[in-house]
Amino acid sequence: MANTNSDLKKTRLISLDALRGFDMFWIIGGSSMIITLVKVLGLPENWVNGLALQMTHVKWDGFHFLDLIFPLFVFISGVAIPYSILSKKAKGVPIKKLQYQIIKRSLIIVFIGLSFSLFKFKWEAIRLYQVLWLIGMSYMIGASITLHVESWKYRLLIFFVILVLYHIIIFYLPYPEKGETITPGNNLAAWLDRNLIKTNLAVGVYDAEGTIRIFPAAMVSVLGALTGERIKWYAQPKLRCGIELLIAGLVCLFLGWCWSFSFPIIKGLWSPSYVLWASGWSLLLLALFYTVMDVWKLTWVGWIFVPIGMNAITIYAAHWYLPLHDSRDFFFRGFANLFDNLNTQQFILSTGLVIIQWIILYILYRKKIFIRV
Repeated sequence: MANTNSDLKKTRLISLDALRGFDMFWIIGGSSMIITLVKVLGLPENWVNGLALQMTHVKWDGFHFLDLIFPLFVFISGVAIPYSILSKKAKGVPIKKLQYQIIKRSLIIVFIGLSFSLFKFKWEAIRLYQVLWLIGMSYMIGASITLHVESWKYRLLIFFVILVLYHIIIFYLPYPEKGETITPGNNLAAWLDRNLIKTNLAVGVYDAEGTIRIFPAAMVSVLGALTGERIKWYAQPKLRCGIELLIAGLVCLFLGWCWSFSFPIIKGLWSPSYVLWASGWSLLLLALFYTVMDVWKLTWVGWIFVPIGMNAITIYAAHWYLPLHDSRDFFFRGFANLFDNLNTQQFILSTGLVIIQWIILYILYRKKIFIRV
């Protein structure tokens, strides 16, 4: 679990850790901090409202910035597969052993997520379908495909075949009380959420992390693994690779836009257009981080994100296990109350929450303690 290998930096993409940290930054309170900062600065109201809107999830169809956070993490997990799995395969580690490691890691991730509600010891409160469920299951499928299918062409074919099949199944496979149109509560995925495994659902009639969504989500992992393999193909970080990532991102955005005319961008269903759209933005962000930090060696640009990215699961679980808001109030509530302006108070508190978490993560980073599963 704890890695203190002195060669860590030689075997990792700094940009990937920074991008993971950038992704987690918004989860640990960065969105609230940025919104309140804009209010404190007194920027035009339409700017504030527009930014605040991007920091919320769309109710059904459409896409906001916050809707990128989850698939970006799945994509990043996929990018790491060639470094964590395929590198061992190349060294002669048996495929059965690697498959066992993939399944074990996936189940541990799922159990951590389940523990957030399991230890309430109330059956009606237990929620299986949550973020770590989808991350764990999509990783298991994506990593397994990457492990067993060596040809990148076949993997890319699998990527599109699964998305097409998912499209057909959602629209045309019959189920009890199937409606003429797809709605939040009336679609195959929502019906399976309510009937396949009885569990607490986030939206009541469906859960955006439930049941068959693991298959399109896994394709984000597969695409991430293809990306990681391409990056790893270069002996040293090259600008050409960054340009390739940029082009791939633009292609995904175009394909996602085209697909949205037949199946809209719907995060709650992980629609094929959403998968491609989110993957496109993920590729563009990776292209930016990779070029700046690995190619141009401007590692200082992401210094604030790297400690977060190196212990991403740790800080996510800490939000459930530790009284972080109590700690924030203890250290920052009194200072915030010195100001009469409500926006200033909110900015101090949201920034204080981020600072507390970052300091903890930075201490772990400096001590080379990286807790993984």
